[in-house]
Amino acid sequence: MATQQFFTQQQIEEAKTKLENLPDLSPTRITRNDALENLRSTILMLAKEKGYTVKDIKSALDSMKFVFSERSISEILKEDESGKKRQGGKLRRKSDSVKNAGESIQQKN
Repeated sequence: MATQQFFTQQQIEEAKTKLENLPDLSPTRITRNDALENLRSTILMLAKEKGYTVKDIKSALDSMKFVFSERSISEILKEDESGKKRQGGKLRRKSDSVKNAGESIQQKN
C-alpha cells in the first residue's frame, strides 16, 4: 500500500484535534532518575538496616524490571554517607590531580 502523498486542510485539522485530545501522560511517566530518587529511602533502608549489598539490591530491582547499574545504587549509598551529593567523577579527579600537583611541588622545595 502506497503512503499518502497529499493531505487536505480538513484532514490536517482533524488530525490536530485528535492529537490535542490525547490524554496527558506526564503524571504517569516517571524518568529513570526520578524513579531512582523515589526509591532512595528504601535502598538506604535495605543497605543499612537489612544488610543488603549493592549487588543484592540491583538483583531485586532487576527482577522487578527496574534496571539500574550497581554504580547508580552505590552513588545513593555514598551520597548518604557523605551527607551530600558528590561531584561527578571528572571533577573529582581533576581536583585530586591539582591537589597531588601541589603536594609534589611542596616536596621538591
